[in-house]
Amino acid sequence: MTRKLLLLWVSLSLVACARSTRPGGDGALDFKSSLVVLLEHRDELALSPEQVERFEQMDFSLQERNRLPRQRLEALRAQSAKSSKGDYQGGGTHDIYGGKGSGMGAASTPEEAQRMAVRRERFEQTQAALRELQDNDSQAYLEAEKLLREEQRPRARELFSKEREKLLKQLEAMNIRKRRGEY
Repeated sequence: MTRKLLLLWVSLSLVACARSTRPGGDGALDFKSSLVVLLEHRDELALSPEQVERFEQMDFSLQERNRLPRQRLEALRAQSAKSSKGDYQGGGTHDIYGGKGSGMGAASTPEEAQRMAVRRERFEQTQAALRELQDNDSQAYLEAEKLLREEQRPRARELFSKEREKLLKQLEAMNIRKRRGEY
């Protein structure tokens, strides 16, 4: 029993840490694992105690697999926060709407071009780490789905899809900010 409580405590603390991931320094990315979603809806899905225990173990393994990509995301977030403190230097020409009118995303100085290249590289590294998290989560869900009873699967798939749609919207917002040059 103590082992179960310890495992649950570690899983929940890792999940709490995972929810604080902030890629690119803008807005939190709320990435819940599919196993956490299943566990949050254990009553609705009528999960058996054996299923709950197994999903908790699987989530613990998933969090371990995701530790390195999450560390990379945190490092990228810290780099982004550090570099964005002195990024805007003001001046220059502005269009009639108050925005920067020259260049349409082109750098006007070599230093600015280098900063843009660094931001672009950081964004691509962020996307790669997020893809790795997504792939790990999808694999974990497929394993978990095998443990579900036939009548549990449709609702579990629906919950998984809703969570994934939220994540895709957040990723699309990141892509929009990248196209605008905010990364």
